[in-house]
Amino acid sequence: MSDLCAASGVSKEHLCTLLRNKLDMRPMEYVAKRRIQAAKELLTGTDKIVETIALETGFCTASYFCKLFKRYEGISPMRFKNAK
Repeated sequence: MSDLCAASGVSKEHLCTLLRNKLDMRPMEYVAKRRIQAAKELLTGTDKIVETIALETGFCTASYFCKLFKRYEGISPMRFKNAK
């Protein structure tokens, strides 16, 4: 978040307001959704295991990645990988 603020030259509060107005979501929700999208591409385009993909897409643990993936996609990453 600090890097985004520094790069854009705006305060944290202003950046949050801009993202909410434009995308209707909080900054960390936006980041999580982008990471999930990148993970979906890796799940379908590679033979990498879920744990590796979680770490490569910026999640601290595979369990947290799986929790968010299921929240946003409605299925587990493994089911998503096997379905594609």
